Amino acid sequence: MKNLTDSADFLKIADLIVTPLIVVKNASSNPDHLYFNKAFITQIGYTVNSVPNLTAWFEKAYPDEHYRNEIIYCWNKRKAISEERGHSNFHLEARVFCADESYCWYDIYETQINNLTIITFLNIDDMEKKNELLINAIQQKNLLLSIIAHDVRDPLLNIRTLLDNLSYKNLDLEKRKFDKIVSDLDLRVDNAINIVNSTLLRIGIERGVFIFQPDVIDLELFLKRRYEDFSRRMEEKNIQLIFKLEHPKAIYYDRFILEIAFVNIINYIINDNKQNSDIIISNVDEKRFSSLIITDERLRYELDNNITLPGNHTFVNEKSDNSGLIGAQKIIEENGGQLLTHNKSYNGAAWEIRINKQDVL
Repeated sequence: MKNLTDSADFLKIADLIVTPLIVVKNASSNPDHLYFNKAFITQIGYTVNSVPNLTAWFEKAYPDEHYRNEIIYCWNKRKAISEERGHSNFHLEARVFCADESYCWYDIYETQINNLTIITFLNIDDMEKKNELLINAIQQKNLLLSIIAHDVRDPLLNIRTLLDNLSYKNLDLEKRKFDKIVSDLDLRVDNAINIVNSTLLRIGIERGVFIFQPDVIDLELFLKRRYEDFSRRMEEKNIQLIFKLEHPKAIYYDRFILEIAFVNIINYIINDNKQNSDIIISNVDEKRFSSLIITDERLRYELDNNITLPGNHTFVNEKSDNSGLIGAQKIIEENGGQLLTHNKSYNGAAWEIRINKQDVL
């Protein structure tokens, strides 16, 4: 009986298979002679003219040198393990650069049949993309949960403090003072509820991911509402919030993300135990980006107090909780912006929420 692998009939059969194949003929005279079936040429796009041997294949399919070296290392390791165990095949998942300059995920199998090596490509691109979406959804939910936990904590602590004071004083309070305590409680409860409700509204319940919704934000109105949330704490430390907005007094971005970033920056400044300082809020509108800038006139961070925020320097005071800033930085970077920090020469510090216009329009 004729050995099918020694005849041209095998290559004819290979052309009928709908899965991309590379056939390597392991002949001593020409050890790396390749044959691509029709499915390979149609789906992956290379021909034997552009890829005459396996060395050329690895260079074309994995143009990034570091990724290519990793693939070659894993490929050789799995091949060695397969041979040690007496198996004739093994496989590896990889992201292949196709001839049309697109990338596609394949589960690649190598099988040894007599003097032929058959490399089979099973398209798993849809599955990998779904896995990436799932991983992103999980990461986004974890990030949002950490932001909620951080941002709701402050209003709840304020409520606790007010209740403790009320219980401690437990006495004949003047109606005016009592009304002020109730008003403060009402404000803190509303703040906590708004944070939770805003987050729930912004997560697609069916999709399970955060939905980015940019809109034109009136900065004067936005800052006025946020000032109401902080007014009592700023009064206690004699901190002034000064608005120096330039025309246009608006920014195009996601209101929820802008609120997360702004609230965490102001919280960070207030919690740093500085008193009698001015917080200046300004804005910049350039061709490529627009920014909301929060400047603390008295606060300056030393470079050895490290968390890394992109900008001129890395600096954050280790006495304060910076987890809210880190969460804000991540969600801004994932949605067309940056959270930058700058030291000022006159002993101040500034945070810049910069929105890259081309990424959000």
